[in-house]
Amino acid sequence: MTRPSAATSSSNTPTWPRSTSDPVPQPGATPLLAIPPALRRWWRGQPRLVLEDSPAPQLIALTAMAPVERLLVLGPDSPPLAALIADTAGLEPAPHAVLSDARMPAETRGMLVVRAEPHRLPYQDGSFDFAVVPHQLRHWDDERALRVLEELWRVLDHNGVAVLWEVARSRSAAVNAAWSALLGRNGAPPHLRTFGQLGQLAYDAGFAWVQTLPLRPFLFPPGPRLTILVRKEHYTSENIGRG
Repeated sequence: MTRPSAATSSSNTPTWPRSTSDPVPQPGATPLLAIPPALRRWWRGQPRLVLEDSPAPQLIALTAMAPVERLLVLGPDSPPLAALIADTAGLEPAPHAVLSDARMPAETRGMLVVRAEPHRLPYQDGSFDFAVVPHQLRHWDDERALRVLEELWRVLDHNGVAVLWEVARSRSAAVNAAWSALLGRNGAPPHLRTFGQLGQLAYDAGFAWVQTLPLRPFLFPPGPRLTILVRKEHYTSENIGRG
């Protein structure tokens, strides 16, 4: 599998600025509007993919994803996204979808679904070649995000990659204020980051290569977004000859 590397990429690995931990979100009140479960499951299927994860099919071409790769997708709506990527890439191994809450997924056929905390994955070291984490970073402070990235590093094989996308911090205070109002959860503001801040966390987690990935913008939420690819290098006596 061909992966972006320091020798082939036009970007140079920067020295990441240090970032401090964000405040831990506090639990909030129960939503006033109760949405029927059937409607919630429908929305978490293809309709939500079209709006929030529309760039996903580009991953195959941009990352040279091969049919033999083992895919892991993290998030409450991971099953439909895992199915979309697996179908587009023609993956032979069944993808794994990790649900981090008690909501019923919209679709689970053709994949393996588990419920687990994203920083405590029930997999052995080196179990996957490719991981995708969509729209989850804003819910994690720096400490939790670092723990998730360290766990991704652990379950990825040598030369495995993870792709993460999220709404980005803007230079405009007004835009950031709007995101805080729209994207907060349980009364806590979202944790929006720059490439430098997220890159520092990935570097601290052990990833050897961090770069932006030119996916087209997702349709919702509109505005600035951040998509990064991180690659693991972990040479052993068994893989040293494979590059």
